[in-house]
Amino acid sequence: MNNSDPAFSLARITRVTDDIWVADDKPISTAGLPLPVRMTVIRLSNGDLVLHSPVRYSPALRTELERVGSIKYLLAPNVAHWMFLPDWQTQCPRALTFAVRGLAGRKQVRQAGLHIDRELGDITPQEWAGELQAVFINAPMFSEVELFDKRSRTLILTDLVQNLDADHLSGPAQAAASLLGIAKPDGKAPIYLRLLLHLGGRAVQAAAERLVSLGPERVIFAHGDWFDSDAAERLRRSLRWLLPSRTPGLTSQSMSGTRVVITGASSGIGRAAALAFARQGASLALAARRGEILTNLAAECEAVGGRALAVPTDVTDPDAVQRLAMQTEAAFGGIDVWINNAGTGVFGAYQNADLALHRRTIEVNLLGTMHGAFAVLPFFLRQKRGILINNISLGGWAPTPFAAAYTASKFGLRGFTASLRQELGGYPHIHVCGVFPAMVDTPGFVHGANMSGKKLDPGPLLYQSEDVAQTFLNLVRKPRNEVAVGWPARAGQLAFALAPKWTEDTLGTAFRFLLSRARRAPVTEGSIIDASPLGVSVDGGWLARKQLPPAGAIGKGLAVLGIAACLVLIASAAARPPRRHMKTRGQSHRRSHRPAHPT
Repeated sequence: MNNSDPAFSLARITRVTDDIWVADDKPISTAGLPLPVRMTVIRLSNGDLVLHSPVRYSPALRTELERVGSIKYLLAPNVAHWMFLPDWQTQCPRALTFAVRGLAGRKQVRQAGLHIDRELGDITPQEWAGELQAVFINAPMFSEVELFDKRSRTLILTDLVQNLDADHLSGPAQAAASLLGIAKPDGKAPIYLRLLLHLGGRAVQAAAERLVSLGPERVIFAHGDWFDSDAAERLRRSLRWLLPSRTPGLTSQSMSGTRVVITGASSGIGRAAALAFARQGASLALAARRGEILTNLAAECEAVGGRALAVPTDVTDPDAVQRLAMQTEAAFGGIDVWINNAGTGVFGAYQNADLALHRRTIEVNLLGTMHGAFAVLPFFLRQKRGILINNISLGGWAPTPFAAAYTASKFGLRGFTASLRQELGGYPHIHVCGVFPAMVDTPGFVHGANMSGKKLDPGPLLYQSEDVAQTFLNLVRKPRNEVAVGWPARAGQLAFALAPKWTEDTLGTAFRFLLSRARRAPVTEGSIIDASPLGVSVDGGWLARKQLPPAGAIGKGLAVLGIAACLVLIASAAARPPRRHMKTRGQSHRRSHRPAHPT
């Protein structure tokens, strides 16, 4: 191999910290703009190297790397940064290739013969968990996984921030960099990428908040001058276009001292809620069956500004739920908010599932919530204040076909919540809130039992776990009796209230039709009976695989289009000349002298 070959990298590694190096390679041309490229190298405590966004391969670069560690992981951190990986795979056949979720399905990747060993989302691989933390960003047609090195407090991005030195560019290239918004000193993602990320909804905003709350001491990215000083503030400025605007008077630690219990916290909505409350400075007791996952989540919550206690709990065991309440009081001195979020379900014809699965669904969804309320109410009554939030779902308003036990549990849960609220009406500062989300992109289809023998698909209108988590935050600030998350939830409620038979018939017919056309899939009990290591992320990967915007973004887009259409109609009506309705004088005169008909 000839190192002078232009296909080979001219990069050399430069040390950043004891265990992090960068390798800056010659620029690539993107739409005529010379874009410098950078690989970040992370050495784990066992000596294994993670090559983040590898640059061009060269024997000299490989030799340098092997002097500092063993090349074990090749990482394609977003859907664009993979083109140099095939050469590294060929030369380092024993290395594992990790890639951001969604990359494996791309046609160009399959044609290039890129082999991917594992896809990454918002869960850090177990091999890295003690040293690195992954943060997943997903939007239509774009996804990226960021890494935070806990040891050196170094944040490693790819395209989320680009910060080119315009002085080193030609005149046209300078203009292009400025137009794209990627020039120093506060470079951002290029404008086309910002448009896509805005379509990513609340989950992208939450990920940006999480990155800023990590408080990195340095921020390295693939293109341009990285932040080696005042990194946290410079990152905040670069992401200000993405960070959600705050309500006046609220700070990033606006819930400091608020003591919150969350059941079902290990994944999905519970995980999103835990991270959301932690970013607000809350003290959290995290409950679920999977203890190791809870421990990792507690560490993540503390990294972004909260306090967290992991309490492995099966909500179907009333004694375990009582211990959860007591441990929370012992750790934090009391309980202010209790969120009953644990849930599961059985999908398929009722008689095709073992009765034990139906019973377990009722025990988790309904009795688990009742156990939580029974455990926390003595605290609320003693202190004469508290907020109980029950996550119910659209299934508590409109029956779901082929989910009889799930529907029974949710209808019962809605009734239990309303009855308890009536009972506590004499306590003005004790609130019982019901939350009714529409379909949400969570790992729920992995956890639930599928007895239908058909592949399940939640459809295109999916909300994000972060949407429900934000609803929980809003309820703590301003309690309400019932809240729908997403217009389909409210539409389902109204449809069943106004036309119950039509709603039942329509849903039943639709589900039977969809099942008849669905592909076959294995029958599975999921994790209803026994906890599973699968499905530990905030999302279920549906939006990423479908490359769809979340339903919240679709709704906002339709609303904007509707308003724009109304304005256009109003403007066109105002610009139209008025019609003349009066007859001319001649016409009136002729008509007045027309001879009368004889009677």
